Amino acid sequence: MVLQILIIISIALQLIATVIAIRLTRVTKFNIAWLLFTLSLVLMCFLRLNEYFVIIEGPQWKLPPHFMVWIGVITSLCFAVGMFYVGSIFKYIRRLNYQRKLTERRILNTVLRTEEKERLNFSKELHDGLGPLLSSAKMSLSELAKSHQSAEDAELLRNTAYVIDEAIRSIREISNKLSPHMLNTFGLAKAVGNFVNKAASISADRHIAIKFDTNLRSERFDSNVEVILYRVIGELFNNSFKHSGATIITLSMTYDNDIISIDYTDNGKGFDTAAVLDTGMGLSNITSRIQSIKGSVEIESERTKGMKAHIKVNVKQTDERNKKL
Repeated sequence: MVLQILIIISIALQLIATVIAIRLTRVTKFNIAWLLFTLSLVLMCFLRLNEYFVIIEGPQWKLPPHFMVWIGVITSLCFAVGMFYVGSIFKYIRRLNYQRKLTERRILNTVLRTEEKERLNFSKELHDGLGPLLSSAKMSLSELAKSHQSAEDAELLRNTAYVIDEAIRSIREISNKLSPHMLNTFGLAKAVGNFVNKAASISADRHIAIKFDTNLRSERFDSNVEVILYRVIGELFNNSFKHSGATIITLSMTYDNDIISIDYTDNGKGFDTAAVLDTGMGLSNITSRIQSIKGSVEIESERTKGMKAHIKVNVKQTDERNKKL
C-alpha cells in the first residue's frame, strides 16, 4: 500500500514538472532543451504508471519485448541531450545581459554628452550674450561719471559700477563651472590644476590643506574622458567640503601605459560606504560616470577614518569603444 502511494505521488510530481517544463518551453521560445525534458518526464510517467499496474496486478499492456527498457534508455538520452542544450539557454541569457549593459552604457553616454552639450551652450549664452551687455552698461556708466555731478550721484555711480563688475565676475564663474574653458583649451592636467588652486584659495578660510600631484603635462584624451574625470574630481571635492569636515585633502593623478589613475583621500569623519553608495546621489553619480567610460572605481571609508577613492580608466580602450559607438 505504501509503495502504491509513493508511486502515485511520483507520477503527480512528474506531471507537475511536465507542466512547468512546457511553460518554460513557451518562455524560452520553444527551446529544444525543455522539449526534451518534457518528453523525458512524460516517458517517466509512463514507466511509473506501468510499475503501478504491475504492483496492483491491474490490466497489463501488451508491449513488445524489452519495450520498457528502451523507454528507459530514451528517457535517459533525452535528459542527457537536454542538459547539453541547457548550455545554449545560459549563453542566450549572458548575451541578453551583455546587450542590456551595452544599451545602458550607450544611454548613459548619450545622457552625459547631451548634458555637457547643454552646459556648453548655456555657458556660451552667458559668456557671449549677457557678458557683453553688462560690459556695455559699465562703459556707459564710465562715460556718465565724466560729467559734472553731485557727490551723491558719484557715489551711486560707483556703487552701480561695482555691482556690474560683480555681476560680470559671477557670470564668468558660472560660465566656467558649466563648461570649463581651461579644460576645453588646455586639457585635463591644466584644468584640474586650475580647479585645485581655486579650491585651495576658497578652502583656506576653512583651514583645509589641499595637496595635488600629477605627472600629466599637456596630454590630451577623448573629450568625453576629460569631462567625466574633471566632473568626478569636482564631485569628490564637493563631497569633502560639504560633508566630511576634513582638514587635509590629497589628490594624485598619474598617467602610465594608457591608464589614468586618480587617488583621492581626505581625513574627514568618514561614512558607511554601503549605505552611502545606495542612497548618496553624489557617489552614485561618480560610479555611474566612471563606468560609462569603462573605468573602475573603488571607494573606501569608515567612521572617523576619512575616505579613499581609487579610479582607473584605460583611455586607449575608451577611445576605441567610443569610435565603435
